[in-house]
Amino acid sequence: MTAVYDKLGLKFMYPENWKLTDSADDSVPHEITVDSPDGAAMWSVHVYSEDSQPDDLLQQTIDSLSATYPDLERSKVDTTNVEKSSEGVEALFYCLDFLVRVRLQVFETDRHRVLAWYQAEDREFDKLELVFQAMTTSLLQSV
Repeated sequence: MTAVYDKLGLKFMYPENWKLTDSADDSVPHEITVDSPDGAAMWSVHVYSEDSQPDDLLQQTIDSLSATYPDLERSKVDTTNVEKSSEGVEALFYCLDFLVRVRLQVFETDRHRVLAWYQAEDREFDKLELVFQAMTTSLLQSV
């Protein structure tokens, strides 16, 4: 079964057994995070004002990850299959003894700039990628 988030002009579906956390207010920037039942994976949407520059948002996020995880490896990813997507980056880093894979995509809506961030332990990422993509696709179809 699926649950639906519908707020701030954003709407997306997510697995009913995943836990949604929303920022306390409706101001921008705004963050919505959906965690897997075991807490080992997450999909997050960061909403910014429409005057934010997509490339800057992506670079700031990568810089923040790099500051926390100096061993961060990154590469661009093809996002041509996702409408309204501007650029995507995939990153790998070690956290404790786990290799974590992160995918970042920035896209523009009529009212906002949105950074979609999803991550999981590398061995689990491929299994969860369809769930992550389904949530992202449902979000993009609503804007």
